[in-house]
Amino acid sequence: MLCLLPAFVQAQNTLTLSQCVDLLIKNNLTYQAGNLQAEAAQAQLRQTRSQILPQISIGADQSINVGRSIDQYTNAYIDEVYANNILGVGFQMPVFQGFKLQNQIRQGTLLKESALANRTAILNNQTILLMQGYVNILATKALLEAASQLVVSSQEQVDRTEKQVNAGMIGANLLYEIKAQLANDKFAEVTALNNYRTARLALFQRINIPPDDNIQFETLISKDAVVPASDALTLYEDARKAFPEIKSAELYRQSFAYQVKSIKADNFPSLSLGGNMRAFYATSNKDLSYFNQLNATRNGYISLGLNIPIMGRWVTRPRVELAKVQERQAQNTLDVTNQALRQAIEVAVLNLSAMSDRYLAAQQQVESLTASFAIVESKLNAGIANSFEYTLAKANLGKAQANAIQAQYDFLMQQKLLKYYRQGNWEGVF
Repeated sequence: MLCLLPAFVQAQNTLTLSQCVDLLIKNNLTYQAGNLQAEAAQAQLRQTRSQILPQISIGADQSINVGRSIDQYTNAYIDEVYANNILGVGFQMPVFQGFKLQNQIRQGTLLKESALANRTAILNNQTILLMQGYVNILATKALLEAASQLVVSSQEQVDRTEKQVNAGMIGANLLYEIKAQLANDKFAEVTALNNYRTARLALFQRINIPPDDNIQFETLISKDAVVPASDALTLYEDARKAFPEIKSAELYRQSFAYQVKSIKADNFPSLSLGGNMRAFYATSNKDLSYFNQLNATRNGYISLGLNIPIMGRWVTRPRVELAKVQERQAQNTLDVTNQALRQAIEVAVLNLSAMSDRYLAAQQQVESLTASFAIVESKLNAGIANSFEYTLAKANLGKAQANAIQAQYDFLMQQKLLKYYRQGNWEGVF
């Protein structure tokens, strides 16, 4: 599937925002880094859990003895070359370590859950950036289309003015002024085209696929400009209970409590259980065959070891102090994360209201200036208006149209962003 992905993307004429998010999940390296961190935390937890299991080993040793040595059967000195084969199996397992491993497992579980939540948080942050880039493409495309319309309008006006000049109705100076306006509009069109191409490139780079001029992006529908009342504090109180950024930071902070307990466990006595079974064969014994010798020499033991630390606190105290400092650092990170989320929601609520008003005002401005420009243009065609009035009216209209387009897409972006903060997930946002 990954091999066919480039061909699949190139075959698509239109990409939706949801499809861009799917490509982000597959290709974005920042998200993949968070995914690898989560996998590493899971592997670390499995490694910690494995330390509780008995360690079983099987060993075999083959040696050749040369010169004077002790016969393992008679304990007498012999001087001959003989082979010796030893087989053994052993095991060892911890019985009690002051609950050190149990606390390490609890800490590892919290770190794993924290990494999983952090992975989701990274995806959410990348999705917000992706959505901003997607909306920016739509906005720059609309601005390009508006700039192109102004060029067409100016070209039409140049054609009409040329006919009037050729007919001797007006002077050539007016034609030059109209052509200057056309040149300004073409320059604005080139700038808008460059902005559109830059926005497309930025999105392709975020989803990490080769740029393709044949790919278009589906238009997003803006909702009604009426903004529902939103209380930033209420949204924040709901968001802090569900947002993965907060959950990840909180779980990471909690993990240090178990790290402190696992360090302090080194101050307690520990018990370990071990055992071994072995047998050997030596060619110096000519009376017994190989398996008979193994049967005759089998032996083993089971041991229970006790270790009592005498001055362990001197070693563990600095480690405990370091862990407690790290816990306070984690608490500060949690506070910073809460603060960032609260401020982001406050800004989103304020921006949505402001951009709603700006969008409505921009629409009214376009309506007024469109009517005003139509009057000036008709006067110019009738020869009762000068080029300055026409140029000023058209420049004001073009600026108002650009403001309205930008305000429309800024408002659309804030609508979707605030819906995400209100829900705590992306369901229905795309």
